[in-house]
Amino acid sequence: MSKKNIFLLVTALIAILLLVVIYFMNRKINESKQKIQQLEKVLLNSNIDSKNLLNARDSLIMINKFLSQYKVLTQAMTYRDNVRQPLKYSIGQSVYLRRDSSKAVVSDIVVGGGKHEYYIKYVVVFPDKTEESIVPDMLY
Repeated sequence: MSKKNIFLLVTALIAILLLVVIYFMNRKINESKQKIQQLEKVLLNSNIDSKNLLNARDSLIMINKFLSQYKVLTQAMTYRDNVRQPLKYSIGQSVYLRRDSSKAVVSDIVVGGGKHEYYIKYVVVFPDKTEESIVPDMLY
């Protein structure tokens, strides 16, 4: 064999060995990536399970989570009730109108407005079953 053939044979063997080493290293890296992904899934599932257990055990969190959706409604009702307290007439009371001294019964109190202004109106029912919204100054 000539030196040129030996050199080509050695180069081919080195290239084949290099490719085999690269193949096994790539396979090892892929296996470790798969293990890492499996461990991340297990960790994520265990975090979710522990969070679910904490929520199930702590009844106050469950109650707060359920009632938090009614927070705005509760604040609106509290505001409505606070506005109604100092009013002269309440629902169900008989009142007289200033314009013609006719008798009526208060069926509802309407409170409305925005952040910087508001209005209050009484909804009164007359003996003939008709309703009318009237400002508080028009009642006595």
